[in-house]
Amino acid sequence: MIRLCISEIDNDASVALFDDDRLLSAISEERLSRRKLHAGFPYRSIDEALRRAGMTTADVGELCIAKPPMWKEMRAIHGPLRDYPVFSKAPSMTAAVLDAGVLYAYKAVRTGRNVLDLNRQIDGWLTRTGFPRERVKRAYDHHFLHVASAYYGSGFEDALAITADGQGAGVTATVYACRRGKFTRLHEVKWPHSMGSFYAAVTKALGFRPNRHEGKITGLASYEPPADECLAFCRSIARSEGSTFTVQSIYGRYPELVRLTKKYTPAQVAAAFQIVLEEVLRNFARYWIEQTGLTRVVMAGGVFANVKLNQRIKDIPGVEEIFVFPAMADNGLCWGLGMFEARRGAAFEPRPIHDVYWGPDYSSDQIESALTAAGLPYRRVPDVPAAVGDLLADGHIVWRFDGAMEFGPRALGNRSILYQGRDKTVNDWLNKILRRTEFMPFAPVTLAEEAQRCYVGLDGGRRAAQYMTVTFDCTPEMRAWSPAAVHVDGTARPQLIDPSLNAAYYGIVKRYYERTGIPSVINTSYNMHEEPIVCSPEDGIRAYVEGKVGVLSMGSYLVSLYDTPRPT
Repeated sequence: MIRLCISEIDNDASVALFDDDRLLSAISEERLSRRKLHAGFPYRSIDEALRRAGMTTADVGELCIAKPPMWKEMRAIHGPLRDYPVFSKAPSMTAAVLDAGVLYAYKAVRTGRNVLDLNRQIDGWLTRTGFPRERVKRAYDHHFLHVASAYYGSGFEDALAITADGQGAGVTATVYACRRGKFTRLHEVKWPHSMGSFYAAVTKALGFRPNRHEGKITGLASYEPPADECLAFCRSIARSEGSTFTVQSIYGRYPELVRLTKKYTPAQVAAAFQIVLEEVLRNFARYWIEQTGLTRVVMAGGVFANVKLNQRIKDIPGVEEIFVFPAMADNGLCWGLGMFEARRGAAFEPRPIHDVYWGPDYSSDQIESALTAAGLPYRRVPDVPAAVGDLLADGHIVWRFDGAMEFGPRALGNRSILYQGRDKTVNDWLNKILRRTEFMPFAPVTLAEEAQRCYVGLDGGRRAAQYMTVTFDCTPEMRAWSPAAVHVDGTARPQLIDPSLNAAYYGIVKRYYERTGIPSVINTSYNMHEEPIVCSPEDGIRAYVEGKVGVLSMGSYLVSLYDTPRPT
């Protein structure tokens, strides 16, 4: 059956097209609309997925949407508030009143409008296309689809699945025991007890955009130890409670948080929130690991974009291996939904994902036409990996555009900006060129066979590291070889690459290694600040011309239009 699956569409709307359990493509609407974390119905992604498959909506046997019907979603979100002890647990009447006002008035109205609008968009598309409504399925549990993505993607036979996010249909975290294709829900945490909201609060208080810039907080948190007052504040809000956790008065006490940001440095405040996030969710995971005896842990939900947290869970005693679904936030729900529909009722067979190069790719003719239309001088090279590896060894920045686009938030080589990691100043000058504000260094891509020389504690995290979803402590050699890729706390967030994952990308790093003796180069996403990762050749050319630095490698072609600053 041809099955068109749509993720939750209130944030980073995405589409996955399946032929039974064979994925045909997966695309996030942001890559086509050029609006980061696009919220709304994914019209463009549906059209693109069907066009690339040579299909129309008439070929679709089922349309599966990871968003419950409007009445059910509203009840699920607002129902848990009846049991939330807003007044009995708040530290003051002022905090209680403010908490209640945000939850019962502001958020209730805003959520209601949002749910109504998104459902109108769904209904409008169905009406316009004439898609048979009897072929539409929407009765799905948000967090269960996170579980399905992590479990099916891992290829593990047995695993403990943990989810955590801001909230999805009134739930903020779940725990499932997954054994031979069977799912047993062990626990769920209800809204508004949310570690996602906890971390979003500090993101906003420090002047960044919540639900978008949390990664900046993760990086900033390593620069200074937390202030004791900030740590006490965080621990008074978010608490481990054996099998669960609570998050109390995060909205009511927001003014206190703002006062702390004026009293202490941003790094001191960020460090407190990062430490407590790790404490609470590590304790949560450890409790259920001990209760179930399951030694492999799979994770999904937006909170697990936090790579430092993932390292802490990997290092829990008794954990044999972790896996984080590469599209861990709501964009990944469409893939989990498609796999669940295809595999439920079938004999269980562990099949891990091989890669996430699931998006659009472009032919040499399309790339050449785009370069010609842009008026760029280009040349065709017979051995692109060797040519790009040589450029990196010679100190050039390379904007690499090749093959199918990655699915998920990480650039994994096909839409990446590459540079050698010996220049520790690159994190300053390249971020200025890209107009980014970052506190974490660029991530390294490392030859898998040389990873042991670069990172400590790889056991249990190699699969996760193929998708850049976990940090590791760096060896002294890595710190010396690639200081640009090592954070102030001595960690890095690597992508481990081997020929089976991406032969051409591997060939670039291998050539660089042959030239320099260093098995890593740095990789950052191919986009300007606040733009999504580029998708089409035209997107790639526009970003390159705007950046005005280095060499463009696009398919079989090189464009050498700009110089690369030399380390001083």
